[in-house]
Amino acid sequence: MLKKYYKYLFLLLPFAFMAACVEDYSLEENPPTEQDANFTFQSTEENENIIRFTASQEFFMMNWDFGNGAQSSGRTVTATYPMAGTYTVTLTVFNKGGSATYSQEVVIENTDPLLLDKPLYNMLTGGVDATEGKTWVIDAARSGHFGVGPNPSSGAGDVPEWYQAGPFEKEGGGMYDDRYTFYLADFRYVMETNGNVYINAAQAGNFPGSFESEVGDFTAPYTAPDGLTWSMAEPEGSYPELTISNGGFIGYFAGGRTYQIVRIEENELFLRFVDQANDGLAWYIRLVPEGFDSGTEPEPEPDLSEVAITLGDLIGNGQKAWKLKESAGAFGVGPVLGSDEWYPGGNDISGDRPCLFNDLFIFGEGGYYEYDPQGDFFGEGYMGVDEGCQSVDNLAGTIGEAWGPGIHEFAFQQGTPDSLPTITVTGTGAFIALPKAFNGGEYETGPPTANKSVTYTVINFDEASQEMTITIDISGDGGVFWTFVLVPAE
Repeated sequence: MLKKYYKYLFLLLPFAFMAACVEDYSLEENPPTEQDANFTFQSTEENENIIRFTASQEFFMMNWDFGNGAQSSGRTVTATYPMAGTYTVTLTVFNKGGSATYSQEVVIENTDPLLLDKPLYNMLTGGVDATEGKTWVIDAARSGHFGVGPNPSSGAGDVPEWYQAGPFEKEGGGMYDDRYTFYLADFRYVMETNGNVYINAAQAGNFPGSFESEVGDFTAPYTAPDGLTWSMAEPEGSYPELTISNGGFIGYFAGGRTYQIVRIEENELFLRFVDQANDGLAWYIRLVPEGFDSGTEPEPEPDLSEVAITLGDLIGNGQKAWKLKESAGAFGVGPVLGSDEWYPGGNDISGDRPCLFNDLFIFGEGGYYEYDPQGDFFGEGYMGVDEGCQSVDNLAGTIGEAWGPGIHEFAFQQGTPDSLPTITVTGTGAFIALPKAFNGGEYETGPPTANKSVTYTVINFDEASQEMTITIDISGDGGVFWTFVLVPAE
């Protein structure tokens, strides 16, 4: 009899297990109630205007709107309220069955000027003394003021790697005559469109009357609403995030209203934002204060008469090995010769990429050129390998194999009073410092073009230290330059 019960028990176990699984993953769970989304709050010991909020329960997703333009997620969160006023704070919680929302009012009794006196806020708005706010415009006269690159960014950094607009290239699109004013008081934002705006083609359906622009994408009639605000979030380990309230945006509209502040200075605001119709794209815009002429402070151009390098300097006593200098400015990309403004922005990356800074670039008599990576290399996706330092053996059999160690040819052209010296390397996969860069472009994937020549311009040579700076224009129109500083290998 007992054996018979066991038999039935074993027959029932699979059904019980299936029932448990159905219960665990059921989409029919009761939705949360408003009471489930309840929360408490209190001032922190740090400051009465910094409030800590705690939800009464834990949920799969918990989204907060602090009523001051800022948002967050999680069970316990903190919000800062520099300005006195009454703020409606809303928590929305989600489970398998749905969502629920609960709101409470938070009263801030006094304005705290110290919370407003932040370098980031002051740069953006002009500070507490700028009662008329600070107005920004697109830096249309400067190459690279608008562009697009990959998302997430590649090894080139957070720069418009794939396309950079030339000076005034988008004239008539509806972006250059717009004005964006940020006020510290009440975090007010005013957007003046002069009747139309420049938008991504995927957003045309959201703007009645939009039409194809002569400069690409779409132009749309639009007047921004009154009462716009801005907010700032400073996530740990990432760029500050500037968010504009609904109805407003900055520059080119690609569906979003949150912008990463890649760089902000008194006279420059460089923003990055993800295309909401294609999250594989990141757009970039550069702004300057209204009335500021970025052309009045150009990057210094090299003095042609000072670049006096000879073939003997390059090959030494028959053969000479060079490598990247282990210092800031030795490897980077920017809008002019010699600049690393876009990446890595003045930082020394030699410690992060030791496998790059030990590579040898060897020049010898008779046009002999050799690349020796010293057993390892810095890989990137376009080479068919994972990103990072790794054994050179990993290149075997990949689309980037030709970028591995090899022997090629080179030609040296000495400078004249009217031209800079050049070094041209020729061969399948021949390069100096950065495999993907060539004149007028970058490889997005391998293999490299067979027997291709790549020419680098020498923009500086110090005879005493033997330090040599070379650059290559990947834009083809003088808008994007990679720069490398080489020194003799010991």
